[in-house]
Amino acid sequence: MLIPTAIHVRVTHPEPLVHRGILATLSADSRFQVDERGPDEPSFPDLSPPQVLITDLPFGITAVLQRTATPAVLVLSHLDGELSIRGALQHGVKGYLTHDCLPEQLVDAVMMLARGQRYLQGSVVQRLADTLSQDLPTPREGDVLRLMATGLCNKAIAAELNIGCGTVKTHVKALLDKLGAQTRTAAADIAKRRGLLDPVAASLASDRLVRRRGGHAGRHLQASAHALA
Repeated sequence: MLIPTAIHVRVTHPEPLVHRGILATLSADSRFQVDERGPDEPSFPDLSPPQVLITDLPFGITAVLQRTATPAVLVLSHLDGELSIRGALQHGVKGYLTHDCLPEQLVDAVMMLARGQRYLQGSVVQRLADTLSQDLPTPREGDVLRLMATGLCNKAIAAELNIGCGTVKTHVKALLDKLGAQTRTAAADIAKRRGLLDPVAASLASDRLVRRRGGHAGRHLQASAHALA
């Protein structure tokens, strides 16, 4: 009788409490062989390549984009807006959980990813379904939206983005139409509920976070990439 091979799971989550919770949940299950890696830790030559990588959203995107052969990536994130979810899936992430997931959902997600399937938490599926027919702002519209949400007028937004005031007015009109809002305040409220104002999620959705190497997010991605080497 063949003994089933344990699923090799690598956990590299930057949030210590989340990291330990994932380890505790999976290590208690004999179906999993779990190892943990930090950005500066060496490889374990005695372990086979991981089948599933569990990490946060920026690291997960980096893992997919910077590896020719990558394990199936499972993101566990506090971000549950549509930009975060769509950006992750569009970049090749196979599973998405939020911080309120149950231990059983984490186990199910790892099992499904190891079989080559996808796994999305129920609330993630619902968020996608609710916004599937709604247009997303373009990257430039997103810039205008985030500044508009801070209360800046068109002239101030134009100065901040180094574009014409007429261009800002065009973007604002497009945003009101896409968000189904009558006023700028209502547009900001809707955008917040949909998770459109989160700068990390917006960067992922527009590919900027991967290209931007000079800032904090870029440094985080560069350091995180070493954990998969």
